[in-house]
Order: sequence, then structure tokens, then C-alpha cells
Amino acid sequence: MGREMENWTIHWLDATGDCHDWKDAVQAEVLAAHEAMVAFVPLAPLDILVERSSEGVIPQIALQARATRAARLSLVFDPFSERFRPALKSGALQRQIIRAAHLSMRLAGPGYGFTLGGAMVSEGLAGQFVRLVTGHTPEPWDMAVPDLTPFWPTQRELMNPRYDHGLWFEGRGDKPLWLGQTMGFKLAETWLVSGAKITPERMIDIPAPKVLAANIAAEIAS
Repeated sequence: MGREMENWTIHWLDATGDCHDWKDAVQAEVLAAHEAMVAFVPLAPLDILVERSSEGVIPQIALQARATRAARLSLVFDPFSERFRPALKSGALQRQIIRAAHLSMRLAGPGYGFTLGGAMVSEGLAGQFVRLVTGHTPEPWDMAVPDLTPFWPTQRELMNPRYDHGLWFEGRGDKPLWLGQTMGFKLAETWLVSGAKITPERMIDIPAPKVLAANIAAEIAS
């Protein structure tokens, strides 16, 4: 392609399906994500594992990138879905890589979060970071629940280290799909407008309790 990504390496996993026909398109979007991010923050080394499968994707866009640990993320895409080409054209793959890369870098710092509140903050910061870097409108998972009031967790629930991730983030049980991501997006937004000193790097390394504290302060002041 004539351009290289410093610190980022793509690894193609073909056991679940040959990726050859899509390598150029996927690599172009990963490169676009790299170039967009490096304009804002120094990038840590990152291994990107790419595979073709109909499992593990977000059905609405037929792909998904996940931070599996610090310095590693996985990208799964389903080229046979009718939703894949439109998603690819819209930049969804690029934004998924940026989101997952943010979370991977966060895993190397304060961590994803050991409580419900911590996980919400990480997801929300990732969503806000994608907006900062790309200028794109909020994703569906960032604005999935118009009225959060009936679902808002108590302080005790926010501090619970044994929370049910599937319940809050994946639409299992009696909670709406992407509830946790939407709540996290709101928590991060409140922190961003709180008057705190904000930098792109701070959106990666801010400890979750500081974001939650800004929300408590905003609630008290309102």
C-alpha cells in the first residue's frame, strides 16, 4: 500500500475463512484508524488479529473490534452479510479499530474497570474518544437508550465488582441492549464538560473514580 503503520501489526487468521479478498480494504481502514489516532496521541505497540466469521460481530455492521488485552485487539468481520459493505464504506471498521485501540491502551494503564462503574467509564471514554478523533456522530451503542432514568444504577451497584456484564452491556435479562455503553457515554460527557484539564491522553489514562466523582459533583450542583 506504500504506507506503513509504526507500532501496529496486522495478523491475518484464516482458519475460519480466507481473508485474502478483503485484505486491502481492511488494511486501508486500519491504516486510516492509525493515522487518525496518531494525530492525537502517541500510539503504543499493538497486535491486531483479523479473522472472517459470522460469529462475534455486531449484527448492525457485520463486524466488531475488541480489546482482548493490553497491546492486542481482535477484529472479526462477515463479508457475506449485506450490512458489511455499507458499514465498511461508512468508516465503521475504522471507528471500531479506534475504539478498541483506545480500550487496549487503557488496559495498559488504569485498566478496563473492576466494577460496573469502572466498565461504564471505560466504554464511555472510548466512545467519546472516537468522536474526538473522527468527528463522527455518536454510534448507536453510545445513544441506545433515550431515557436512562429508570435504569440508572445506585452507588452500590456502580461499585459492585461482581456485576453482570451481559446484563448491563449486551442486552441480556431485563436491561436494554447497550445500556452500559450509553450510560458510560453520558458519564464521560459529564466529565468532559466539568472543567477538568482534558487532553486526548487523559481520555485514556484517567482513573474511573475521577470520572465518577465529576458526575457526583455535577449531580450535587444541579
